[in-house]
Amino acid sequence: MKKLGIITVVTNEKQNLADYFHSLAAQKFKDLTLYFVDNNSGDGSQEFFRELNRDNLLDVKYITLDHNSGFSGGSNTGAEAAINDGCGFLFISNNDLVFAGDALAEMLKVLEADPSLACCGPLLMQHKTNSPGLIQEFGGHINFKRGTLDKYYAGMELAKAELPEILETDFIGGGVLFIRSEVFKKAGMYETSYFGYFDEIDLAYRLKVSNNYRMAVTSKAVIWHNHHWVKKNNFKYYFEYYLSQRNKFLYYHKYRLFSSMIYMLLADCIKFPWRLVWFIKVCDFTLGMYYLKGMFDGLLNRKGKPKLSFMK
Repeated sequence: MKKLGIITVVTNEKQNLADYFHSLAAQKFKDLTLYFVDNNSGDGSQEFFRELNRDNLLDVKYITLDHNSGFSGGSNTGAEAAINDGCGFLFISNNDLVFAGDALAEMLKVLEADPSLACCGPLLMQHKTNSPGLIQEFGGHINFKRGTLDKYYAGMELAKAELPEILETDFIGGGVLFIRSEVFKKAGMYETSYFGYFDEIDLAYRLKVSNNYRMAVTSKAVIWHNHHWVKKNNFKYYFEYYLSQRNKFLYYHKYRLFSSMIYMLLADCIKFPWRLVWFIKVCDFTLGMYYLKGMFDGLLNRKGKPKLSFMK
């Protein structure tokens, strides 16, 4: 059995896989199996990855689904397979990551040195080709009543940030989660009704509020996030902002935070005109409509895979 199971979910994201594969294969830590969960892709993602790994540089297990189960469902499927195979640790990984140095070994080192920590995360950087030297996230604080997240160091230049080697945090990003297998299983894994987005806040609630677990990030583990969206790929904006807005209200339903639901509904309605200006600037007017649709679907507690025209 391998010590670490890495789970990555791929849904028509062939364009991310070469950088992901080469940086992962270059990691010195090799006691791992990659669980490649193919979320019913139609662009040849799995075949392309098999070709990248033709020399078997990585131990890979392919899980092919006949439907799009979303990030949360796909991640849980991969995690269950890794746990059944006896992996003691899991790394839930986006497929648009580029691993620097020996990031996996550094996160494992943190957990092995402190048994009281449930999970660990890296210093996540914005991809070099987009924003050189800018931090995307390194820990943060969650207002669990409101379901809001304040990310530490976000947007700061790495050269100007004085980062601690280890920092305790209220959350670790859903796509860079290094967690003990027994903890992930006990906590109930990701909330599948969300489909994707808001996963980290909901999981953090169950880890920190329900079970009093501790979490940390380490600046010794550096990962670049190739989160490069442009206007011509506006469906990605629609997808994120619809789900983020909808799932915020699903979170309120789940934990019966009805006063927060009313407060946030009023706040979002008041702020919407200013947000709409920003939506048009970075994407288009339609993004604002998907944001509103997410709000109303969340209020109505509509769960699971959204019925949107661009969703397959």
